[in-house]
Amino acid sequence: MTTPDLTGIGDPVYARVRERIRQDILSGYFQPGARIKTSVLGARYSVSQMPIREALQQLQGEGLVMIAPNKGASVRRVDASFVNNLYDIRAALEGLLTRRAVGAVTDEDMFTLYAIEGRFEDAAQRHDAEAVVIANRELHETMYALARNPEAVEVISRHSGLLQSLRRQYGYGTGRMEQIIAEHRQLLRAFDQRDAATAVRVTEEHCEHAKRDLIAQAGFTTTEAEPKRSASTESHSL
Repeated sequence: MTTPDLTGIGDPVYARVRERIRQDILSGYFQPGARIKTSVLGARYSVSQMPIREALQQLQGEGLVMIAPNKGASVRRVDASFVNNLYDIRAALEGLLTRRAVGAVTDEDMFTLYAIEGRFEDAAQRHDAEAVVIANRELHETMYALARNPEAVEVISRHSGLLQSLRRQYGYGTGRMEQIIAEHRQLLRAFDQRDAATAVRVTEEHCEHAKRDLIAQAGFTTTEAEPKRSASTESHSL
Protein backbone atom coordinates (compact mmCIF):
# COMPACT_ATOMS: atom_id res chain seq x y z
CA MET A 1 0.00 0.00 0.00
CA THR A 2 1.33 3.42 -0.94
CA THR A 3 1.34 5.93 1.90
CA PRO A 4 -0.30 9.24 0.87
CA ASP A 5 2.09 12.17 0.84
CA LEU A 6 1.21 14.47 3.73
CA THR A 7 4.55 16.23 3.92
CA GLY A 8 3.78 19.20 1.69
CA ILE A 9 4.54 22.65 3.02
CA GLY A 10 1.61 25.04 3.43
CA ASP A 11 -1.54 23.81 5.10
CA PRO A 12 -1.44 22.48 8.67
CA VAL A 13 -1.07 18.69 8.98
CA TYR A 14 -4.68 18.26 10.14
CA ALA A 15 -5.91 20.08 7.03
CA ARG A 16 -3.98 17.75 4.74
CA VAL A 17 -5.19 14.74 6.72
CA ARG A 18 -8.76 16.04 6.42
CA GLU A 19 -8.42 16.22 2.64
CA ARG A 20 -7.08 12.66 2.43
CA ILE A 21 -9.81 11.25 4.67
CA ARG A 22 -12.45 13.10 2.67
CA GLN A 23 -11.10 11.71 -0.60
CA ASP A 24 -10.88 8.19 0.84
CA ILE A 25 -14.53 8.42 1.88
CA LEU A 26 -15.74 9.86 -1.42
CA SER A 27 -13.74 7.29 -3.42
CA GLY A 28 -15.33 4.44 -1.47
CA TYR A 29 -12.17 3.33 0.34
CA PHE A 30 -14.09 3.87 3.58
CA GLN A 31 -17.61 2.60 3.01
CA PRO A 32 -20.79 4.37 4.25
CA GLY A 33 -21.56 3.34 7.81
CA ALA A 34 -18.07 1.98 8.40
CA ARG A 35 -16.23 2.73 11.63
CA ILE A 36 -12.98 4.59 11.11
CA LYS A 37 -10.44 4.24 13.90
CA THR A 38 -7.74 6.79 14.61
CA SER A 39 -5.18 3.98 14.86
CA VAL A 40 -6.02 2.81 11.33
CA LEU A 41 -5.87 6.36 9.98
CA GLY A 42 -2.59 7.01 11.76
CA ALA A 43 -1.02 3.98 10.11
CA ARG A 44 -2.45 4.84 6.69
CA TYR A 45 -1.30 8.46 6.69
CA SER A 46 1.78 8.09 8.90
CA VAL A 47 0.72 10.83 11.32
CA SER A 48 -0.05 11.05 15.02
CA GLN A 49 -3.58 10.85 16.43
CA MET A 50 -3.82 14.55 17.30
CA PRO A 51 -4.18 15.90 13.71
CA ILE A 52 -6.45 12.94 12.92
CA ARG A 53 -8.84 13.88 15.72
CA GLU A 54 -8.90 17.50 14.55
CA ALA A 55 -9.53 16.39 10.96
CA LEU A 56 -12.40 14.13 12.04
CA GLN A 57 -13.97 16.95 14.04
CA GLN A 58 -13.92 19.16 10.95
CA LEU A 59 -15.38 16.42 8.77
CA GLN A 60 -18.12 15.98 11.35
CA GLY A 61 -18.87 19.69 10.92
CA GLU A 62 -19.27 19.05 7.19
CA GLY A 63 -21.65 16.20 7.91
CA LEU A 64 -19.38 13.64 6.24
CA VAL A 65 -18.39 11.90 9.47
CA MET A 66 -20.47 11.12 12.55
CA ILE A 67 -18.81 10.90 15.97
CA ALA A 68 -20.70 9.17 18.79
CA PRO A 69 -19.59 9.03 22.46
CA ASN A 70 -17.77 5.77 23.26
CA LYS A 71 -18.24 4.59 19.67
CA GLY A 72 -15.85 6.76 17.70
CA ALA A 73 -16.23 7.98 14.13
CA SER A 74 -18.21 6.45 11.30
CA VAL A 75 -18.77 7.40 7.67
CA ARG A 76 -21.95 9.19 6.67
CA ARG A 77 -23.70 8.06 3.50
CA VAL A 78 -23.33 10.70 0.77
CA ASP A 79 -26.38 10.46 -1.46
CA ALA A 80 -28.84 12.60 -3.42
CA SER A 81 -30.74 13.59 -0.29
CA PHE A 82 -27.59 14.79 1.48
CA VAL A 83 -26.40 16.85 -1.50
CA ASN A 84 -29.91 18.23 -2.01
CA ASN A 85 -30.08 19.39 1.61
CA LEU A 86 -26.66 21.06 1.47
CA TYR A 87 -27.58 23.06 -1.61
CA ASP A 88 -30.98 24.02 -0.20
CA ILE A 89 -29.21 25.50 2.83
CA ARG A 90 -26.78 27.33 0.56
CA ALA A 91 -29.57 28.72 -1.61
CA ALA A 92 -31.41 30.15 1.38
CA LEU A 93 -28.31 31.75 2.90
CA GLU A 94 -26.86 32.95 -0.38
CA GLY A 95 -30.16 34.59 -1.23
CA LEU A 96 -30.02 36.48 2.07
CA LEU A 97 -26.40 37.51 1.57
CA THR A 98 -27.00 38.52 -2.04
CA ARG A 99 -29.87 40.82 -1.13
CA ARG A 100 -27.76 42.58 1.49
CA ALA A 101 -24.69 42.69 -0.72
CA VAL A 102 -26.53 44.40 -3.57
CA GLY A 103 -27.54 47.14 -1.17
CA ALA A 104 -23.93 47.70 -0.15
CA VAL A 105 -21.98 47.25 -3.40
CA THR A 106 -19.97 50.20 -4.75
CA ASP A 107 -18.56 50.96 -8.20
CA GLU A 108 -15.13 49.98 -6.90
CA ASP A 109 -16.55 46.64 -5.71
CA MET A 110 -18.04 46.07 -9.15
CA PHE A 111 -14.64 46.61 -10.75
CA THR A 112 -13.23 43.92 -8.45
CA LEU A 113 -16.08 41.49 -9.15
CA TYR A 114 -15.78 41.89 -12.92
CA ALA A 115 -12.01 41.31 -12.69
CA ILE A 116 -12.53 38.08 -10.74
CA GLU A 117 -15.14 36.89 -13.22
CA GLY A 118 -12.64 37.59 -15.99
CA ARG A 119 -10.16 35.26 -14.29
CA PHE A 120 -12.88 32.64 -13.89
CA GLU A 121 -13.78 32.72 -17.57
CA ASP A 122 -10.13 32.66 -18.60
CA ALA A 123 -9.55 29.57 -16.42
CA ALA A 124 -12.63 27.89 -17.91
CA GLN A 125 -11.37 28.64 -21.41
CA ARG A 126 -8.01 27.05 -20.55
CA HIS A 127 -9.74 24.05 -18.90
CA ASP A 128 -7.77 24.78 -15.72
CA ALA A 129 -10.10 23.13 -13.19
CA GLU A 130 -8.16 24.20 -10.11
CA ALA A 131 -8.05 27.84 -11.24
CA VAL A 132 -11.80 27.64 -11.92
CA VAL A 133 -12.45 26.49 -8.35
CA ILE A 134 -10.24 29.24 -6.90
CA ALA A 135 -11.76 32.05 -8.98
CA ASN A 136 -15.30 30.84 -8.36
CA ARG A 137 -14.71 30.73 -4.61
CA GLU A 138 -13.13 34.21 -4.68
CA LEU A 139 -16.06 35.65 -6.64
CA HIS A 140 -18.71 34.37 -4.25
CA GLU A 141 -16.71 35.13 -1.11
CA THR A 142 -16.19 38.71 -2.31
CA MET A 143 -19.95 39.05 -2.76
CA TYR A 144 -20.62 37.47 0.65
CA ALA A 145 -18.24 39.88 2.38
CA LEU A 146 -20.31 42.85 1.19
CA ALA A 147 -23.28 41.57 3.22
CA ARG A 148 -21.29 41.81 6.48
CA ASN A 149 -22.80 38.67 7.99
CA PRO A 150 -19.84 36.44 8.92
CA GLU A 151 -22.05 33.99 10.79
CA ALA A 152 -24.01 33.17 7.62
CA VAL A 153 -20.78 32.92 5.64
CA GLU A 154 -19.38 30.49 8.21
CA VAL A 155 -22.36 28.16 7.76
CA ILE A 156 -21.93 28.20 3.98
CA SER A 157 -18.19 27.63 4.26
CA ARG A 158 -18.67 24.61 6.52
CA HIS A 159 -19.65 22.42 3.56
CA SER A 160 -17.67 24.13 0.81
CA GLY A 161 -14.71 21.75 1.02
CA LEU A 162 -16.96 18.71 0.67
CA LEU A 163 -18.85 20.12 -2.32
CA GLN A 164 -15.59 21.16 -3.99
CA SER A 165 -14.19 17.66 -3.48
CA LEU A 166 -17.31 16.13 -5.02
CA ARG A 167 -17.03 18.52 -7.94
CA ARG A 168 -13.36 17.71 -8.48
CA GLN A 169 -14.17 14.01 -8.41
CA TYR A 170 -17.16 14.03 -10.76
CA GLY A 171 -16.61 17.14 -12.87
CA TYR A 172 -19.32 19.13 -14.68
CA GLY A 173 -22.01 18.02 -17.09
CA THR A 174 -22.01 18.96 -20.76
CA GLY A 175 -22.72 22.65 -21.15
CA ARG A 176 -22.66 23.35 -17.40
CA MET A 177 -19.57 25.58 -17.53
CA GLU A 178 -21.16 27.77 -20.20
CA GLN A 179 -24.29 27.95 -18.05
CA ILE A 180 -22.23 28.99 -15.01
CA ILE A 181 -20.60 31.81 -16.98
CA ALA A 182 -24.01 33.01 -18.21
CA GLU A 183 -25.38 32.95 -14.66
CA HIS A 184 -22.36 34.81 -13.29
CA ARG A 185 -22.80 37.51 -15.93
CA GLN A 186 -26.52 37.84 -15.12
CA LEU A 187 -25.69 38.10 -11.43
CA LEU A 188 -23.02 40.75 -11.96
CA ARG A 189 -25.35 42.73 -14.20
CA ALA A 190 -28.02 42.67 -11.48
CA PHE A 191 -25.42 43.84 -8.93
CA ASP A 192 -24.30 46.60 -11.27
CA GLN A 193 -27.91 47.78 -11.68
CA ARG A 194 -28.55 47.42 -7.92
CA ASP A 195 -31.42 45.08 -8.77
CA ALA A 196 -31.70 42.97 -5.61
CA ALA A 197 -34.77 40.98 -6.71
CA THR A 198 -33.11 39.78 -9.91
CA ALA A 199 -29.82 39.08 -8.13
CA VAL A 200 -31.56 36.89 -5.55
CA ARG A 201 -33.48 35.02 -8.24
CA VAL A 202 -30.33 34.34 -10.25
CA THR A 203 -28.49 33.23 -7.09
CA GLU A 204 -31.20 30.73 -6.19
CA GLU A 205 -31.31 29.40 -9.76
CA HIS A 206 -27.51 29.15 -9.74
CA CYS A 207 -27.65 26.93 -6.63
CA GLU A 208 -30.47 24.80 -8.03
CA HIS A 209 -28.66 24.18 -11.31
CA ALA A 210 -25.41 23.35 -9.48
CA LYS A 211 -27.27 20.87 -7.28
CA ARG A 212 -28.95 19.09 -10.18
CA ASP A 213 -25.72 18.92 -12.17
CA LEU A 214 -23.68 17.47 -9.30
CA ILE A 215 -26.32 14.86 -8.45
CA ALA A 216 -26.46 13.82 -12.09
CA GLN A 217 -22.66 13.73 -12.48
CA ALA A 218 -22.22 11.65 -9.32
CA GLY A 219 -24.87 9.20 -10.49
CA PHE A 220 -27.01 9.67 -7.37
CA THR A 221 -30.66 8.66 -7.48
CA THR A 222 -33.39 8.68 -4.86
CA THR A 223 -33.16 4.90 -4.59
CA GLU A 224 -29.42 4.43 -5.12
CA ALA A 225 -27.49 6.08 -2.32
CA GLU A 226 -24.03 4.97 -3.41
CA PRO A 227 -22.08 7.26 -5.77
CA LYS A 228 -20.66 5.82 -8.93
CA ARG A 229 -16.92 5.27 -8.82
CA SER A 230 -14.94 7.88 -10.71
CA ALA A 231 -12.10 6.86 -12.99
CA SER A 232 -9.71 8.65 -10.64
CA THR A 233 -10.25 10.20 -7.25
CA GLU A 234 -7.78 12.89 -8.25
CA SER A 235 -9.77 13.90 -11.36
CA HIS A 236 -9.84 17.60 -12.14
CA SER A 237 -11.76 17.36 -15.40
CA LEU A 238 -14.36 19.89 -16.39
